Amino acid sequence: MDLAKILISRGHRVSVVSAGGALVDELVRLGATHCTMPIHQKSPWAMWRTVPALCRLIREMKVDLVHARSRVPAWIGYLACRRTQIPFVTTCHGFYKPHPASCVMTWGRLVIVPSKVLGRYLIDHFHLPPERLRVIPRGVDLSQFRFRDPALQRKEVWRIGLVGRLTALKGHEVAIRALHQLVQQGLAVKLCVIGDAPEGNPHLRQRLVQLATALGVDHAIEWWGIRHDLPECLASLDCVIAPSVYPESFGRSVIEAQAIGIPVIASRIGALPEIVEDGTTGLLVRAGDPTDLAQAIRRVMQDEPLRHRLIQQARRRIEETFTLERMADETLAVYQDCLTKPRIVVWKLSALGDLVLSTPSLRAIRRQFPESPISLIVGRPLYEVAARCPYVDEVLIVNATRKDRTVRGRLWFARRLKQKAFDLSIDLQNSRLTHLLAWRSGIPVRIGYARRLGWLLNRAIQLPRTLLAPVAHQQYLLQAAGFLPACLDERGAGRLDGESLELWPSEVDDQQARRLLEQAKLDLSKPIVGIHPGGSLRWKTKRWDLARWAALCDRLASQGVQVVVTGSPAERSLGEELLRLSRSRPFFAIGKTSPMELACLIRACHVYVTNDSAPLHIATAMGTPTVCLFGPTDPARHLSPTPLVRVIKKDVFCSPCYSTWCRTITHACMNRIGVEEVARAVQHFLDSRRLVEPVRPVGPLTGQPAQPA
Repeated sequence: MDLAKILISRGHRVSVVSAGGALVDELVRLGATHCTMPIHQKSPWAMWRTVPALCRLIREMKVDLVHARSRVPAWIGYLACRRTQIPFVTTCHGFYKPHPASCVMTWGRLVIVPSKVLGRYLIDHFHLPPERLRVIPRGVDLSQFRFRDPALQRKEVWRIGLVGRLTALKGHEVAIRALHQLVQQGLAVKLCVIGDAPEGNPHLRQRLVQLATALGVDHAIEWWGIRHDLPECLASLDCVIAPSVYPESFGRSVIEAQAIGIPVIASRIGALPEIVEDGTTGLLVRAGDPTDLAQAIRRVMQDEPLRHRLIQQARRRIEETFTLERMADETLAVYQDCLTKPRIVVWKLSALGDLVLSTPSLRAIRRQFPESPISLIVGRPLYEVAARCPYVDEVLIVNATRKDRTVRGRLWFARRLKQKAFDLSIDLQNSRLTHLLAWRSGIPVRIGYARRLGWLLNRAIQLPRTLLAPVAHQQYLLQAAGFLPACLDERGAGRLDGESLELWPSEVDDQQARRLLEQAKLDLSKPIVGIHPGGSLRWKTKRWDLARWAALCDRLASQGVQVVVTGSPAERSLGEELLRLSRSRPFFAIGKTSPMELACLIRACHVYVTNDSAPLHIATAMGTPTVCLFGPTDPARHLSPTPLVRVIKKDVFCSPCYSTWCRTITHACMNRIGVEEVARAVQHFLDSRRLVEPVRPVGPLTGQPAQPA
């Protein structure tokens, strides 16, 4: 009721779903829409039948966000939000036991709790990530709970109020025993009990009445029952106690009493110490101790300066911290966060070259969602490069260990993602594994291409009918899913952020690359050409013959060109065979660089020659002119358009075959590429560079995206 009143007054539309009750008419008078549904029924079948009705309501009312405030509505709301793909928020009001039925209260995109102690409980027992937790204390409507002058307080008979349902947790027995001690001391007091036992448990009140009769204080207790005029009831009291024996998640009656100007005494347990500052805004007593409670009541009764000080300080703190307006402002901030800052996860598990090709898409996503937290999921080998990306806030590793590749490991990783409550999954990998993990993680919006278990996506995009370059292919997915404005021109090229690739090596990486060149004793006044004869062990059909690489090294050396051979540690044997075949003895840098150091080394080269492999895209990102040899694959599908790359490809009847072994045995697509042809392409770039820049210095990197020459 309180939240609906504020939201409606600020122009928001509010729809309340409940099983009905005495407050429906008042809610409707405020301007809210009430929908009666059986969300009080705890049977799984009843909850499942209610989900379609809530989905229809969400669509008809054009609901932007669902906020659930108890467990059964949370289950129904969570399932409905998954179907309708809208944000889901929960408010947890109690110290629920870690039971599967209660876990849904921590599945909200953001989880609201009224106190810090309850927030710590959810973190410790439900493993809720702290970044998804929002502490928003309950607020009191100061227009209803008006402050009264402390001088009007009664002196003849002190009326002590205890507000709350009749349960052993609220400390009613402690209050009755404390009342017994006060009566024995000759103090004129009455205990006013506001609230009643839950339906179906009338014996709770009977037990309390029997205790009061046995202690001889039944004449000093007034049972007020359930009251809807709480401000007037509190105003008639002289003191309010909250003797809870079980941790409270908050204490609404406490702040309402303090707002009116009633001194408060509460147990030092749960969230009550966060509301009541002992000796400043109220008094705190030991939980379950009637003697300590009786002494505190007597102290408030007899110490008038203390009583007035507690009342004034409490009212001041209520106005600063516990107002209804502040609660509404902070709740609206949660809604705004969910609606404007979706938590995004991007999938790119394998292939270093593919990760480099995805940098324009990451840049476009960040530009579209500048304030959203973006997580990138990669495989272990890609972590070093992904961790440098300035467009993501977090990098997660999948397949980090052998155990992670098991079914149990996959389920553990999916649970980890579920705890992060992502709103949007953008699958740039488009594999069965990524589709399955995104679905299993409960991400409400999952986009990707409709292939390889594409039915697990709820925003599956059909593959484009025309052949697109790799960057344009990814941006077509983003545009078709509606998360980016038109980012492709009529030719299928990227337009929003361009297609320039990026890498982010550090000064340390650059120094290591320069150190390698110094160890090789290369003459920086002469041109340097890097070559990469290796590539994926799985795609050996992409490799040019090693003898031709050796011949190319000799040919370039005869023209005064210094050659640097690069590669991964797994390609050492390949490099050693190349050195054996070559007469010119090029500089051997295979296995001596990390990916970022390799980027700096390539940047130091005047020209780079490679097969269709990751170093091709690294060279493009670093702005190094590159000669690339294509065979079984199509450069139109794997090459980012740039004048810095010259493609050498032979058209044979079976190419592109995308086969890891040559079906014709001849390997003609690569064997028809001649050494002279490659050498001329290298010389073309060297001659073009001499016209502009005689010697390319090896200096510090800027870390900025390379621009075409």
